[in-house]
Amino acid sequence: MTRKQRAALGTAVALAALLALSWPLVWDAILSGLLLVQVTTPLAPGPLHRITEPPTRHPVTFAGGGRTMVATLYRPSRSDPGTGIILVHGVNETGKDDDRIVWLADLLARSGFTVLTPDFLGFRSLTLRTSDVEELVASIQYLARHMREVVPGRVGLIGFSYGAGPTIIAAADGRVRDHVQFVFSFGGYYDLLNVIAFVTTGHYEFGGIRGRIVPNEYSRWVFLRYNLELIPSARDRELLKEIAEAKAKNPAVDAGPLVASLGPEGRAAYDLLVNRDPDRVAALVAALGPGIRQQIRFLSPSRVIRDLRGRLFVVHSDPDDYMPQTESLRLAAALEARGNVHLALLKVFDHVRPNFPRLSVDSFFRVYVSEGRKVLWLIFDLVRQRRQERWI
Repeated sequence: MTRKQRAALGTAVALAALLALSWPLVWDAILSGLLLVQVTTPLAPGPLHRITEPPTRHPVTFAGGGRTMVATLYRPSRSDPGTGIILVHGVNETGKDDDRIVWLADLLARSGFTVLTPDFLGFRSLTLRTSDVEELVASIQYLARHMREVVPGRVGLIGFSYGAGPTIIAAADGRVRDHVQFVFSFGGYYDLLNVIAFVTTGHYEFGGIRGRIVPNEYSRWVFLRYNLELIPSARDRELLKEIAEAKAKNPAVDAGPLVASLGPEGRAAYDLLVNRDPDRVAALVAALGPGIRQQIRFLSPSRVIRDLRGRLFVVHSDPDDYMPQTESLRLAAALEARGNVHLALLKVFDHVRPNFPRLSVDSFFRVYVSEGRKVLWLIFDLVRQRRQERWI
């Protein structure tokens, strides 16, 4: 073999070795691009379906929150251990079987994650409860300790909107936080007191950002519906539920007779909810019963955010009429000094729903280039969590 041939062979071997070493990174970039295409057309089959095997689905049960929890486990076609994800369905009556949850769980499993989608009773009954946190902790323990497909210390959680708060709280719990590699909060919140002020008055602020929007009347009454569990009186809960359902359908409906029947704590909650003045929020919250105030504090990630040890993804639509983006800015700022936060404010989502415009020359340069870059980088960072060890 001549010197030139040996040099050519050495170059070929070096290139082959370089390609072999860099292939995981290259594949993650390709996979992220395919996922971006699928996100722009939610619930529809896309290119990833054509090149990947569908995951297997298994019904599973485990103990959690004082009951037997029911979940679906999505196993990817790969067999080597990797990262597991708990997909939290958020506050909706269809739970883990919601079409959007099934679609997303399938995509994540096709990407190589082992995905667990439990049913959370509080979220399914359209309320936030302290027991939701216990059920989330049990879900982390189940995935971390009983699934051979999941490497120890490599569990991720994805939560949406009001469901993101309990998700973060559970991930920071001392019983399981060493198992958590990352938490993904989409449209979530930092402190329920800030959310109450926004929902009732439209006021939001953080740092140099301050503003006010016309409160969304539907959101006001849905917020009450979500938090009825905080009211200790069963009679007041029933009355407030009736008021919330009637007002959500028609904000102009006269709720006077029902309001007159409320007890002291129910009336205090109602007065807070119909308030429009941000300067009165603190006093109205102070008038609530101690049990309600305690639960508001418990269900606020601000209480425990600094105990979180995994990577924090903070994503919010910009603007957002349902949850102020300042809440996500607060979440990111709380852990900013650690340098392990991915913050993304996106204009192509309506709260937590993709809202990409029809593709055209104008929308391509005006929206897809700038926003697509942010979404692609976000997806790539998430996809890379399949291979990374837990950050400390």
